[in-house]
Amino acid sequence: MHLNKMQLFIAVALLIAQQLFVIAAADSGSGLVNVIVDMQQSPLAEGKSQLEKENMEMNSTTNLLNEVDSRGLSVSISVTGDIAYSVYPLYVTMLGSKDNHELIMGGLTANDQLVSFEDQDSRIRKTKRYIEDDYICGGKQITVVGLLPVPDSFNESAYKILDDLSMLYLVDDTGMADSQGKTGPYPMSGYAFYAVPVTAGPEFVMKDQAAKDAGLNGTDWYNLLASTFDEKAAKGEPMVVVFTNTVSGWDEYLDAYKKFIEYATGKGASFVTTKALVESSKNA
Repeated sequence: MHLNKMQLFIAVALLIAQQLFVIAAADSGSGLVNVIVDMQQSPLAEGKSQLEKENMEMNSTTNLLNEVDSRGLSVSISVTGDIAYSVYPLYVTMLGSKDNHELIMGGLTANDQLVSFEDQDSRIRKTKRYIEDDYICGGKQITVVGLLPVPDSFNESAYKILDDLSMLYLVDDTGMADSQGKTGPYPMSGYAFYAVPVTAGPEFVMKDQAAKDAGLNGTDWYNLLASTFDEKAAKGEPMVVVFTNTVSGWDEYLDAYKKFIEYATGKGASFVTTKALVESSKNA
C-alpha cells in the first residue's frame, strides 16, 4: 500500500512538472512540438515473410522512435487495437513501458469503417482495453486518454462515447470545421474532452501522408516542417505533427524526419506528449 501511494505521488509530481515545463516553453518562444508517431500495418507486407513484415511495420516505427528516444524527448504513439492485441503485443508493451512515451489509440484496425453508435462504442472500448492490457506484470500500467481515429470511421455521434470513457482528447488530423482557426487544443463544445488539431500547413495539415499525397519529396517535406516550426515558435503556438511509420519509417521521408528533429532541438524546442499539451491548455 505504501509503495502504491509513493508511485501515485511520483506520477502526480511528474505530471505537474511536465505541465509547468510546457507552459514555460510556450512562454519562452523556443517552440513547442508534439510529435505523434502513427504505427500502422503496411499494405505492402501482405504475402511477405515475417521478417520482411516486421521490417516494414515494427522496425520502421523503431526508426522513428530512436530519433526522439536517443534525445530523451517525449512522444505520443498511436496504435490500433489489433496491433496491440495480436500482431505486436510485446512490442506495444515495450513502447508503453518507457516514461517518455504516451500510447494513444487508433481504430480497432486500420480498415475501420463508419458504423452504428453501438458498434463504435464496442469498438472503441475494445481498442482501449487491448492497449491498456499490454503491460508487464508489476510494471508500469497505462491509461489511454487519447484517440486518433481511422479516417472516415468516426463522427460526431460518437462524441458521447469519449465522455463515457473519460477520454481527455480527440486528435483531429482531418481539419474538422470546429478546428478551423484553432492553433492548439480546445474544449469540444458540449462535451468534456478536448480536440487537438494537427497543425495546419499552407495546403494540408502537417501529416506525412498528406505531404506524400500532395507529391512532396523528402526535401520539400523537411522545408515545410522547418518553416512551419519557425512560424509557430515565433507566435508562441504549439506544432502538432503526425509521422506514420509506413511513410516516414525509411528512405527520404525518414531523412526529412531526422533533420526536422535535429533542427527543432537545435532551436531549443520542447517536445511534449499530446496529453501534456492538453493538460497545459486546461491550466493556462
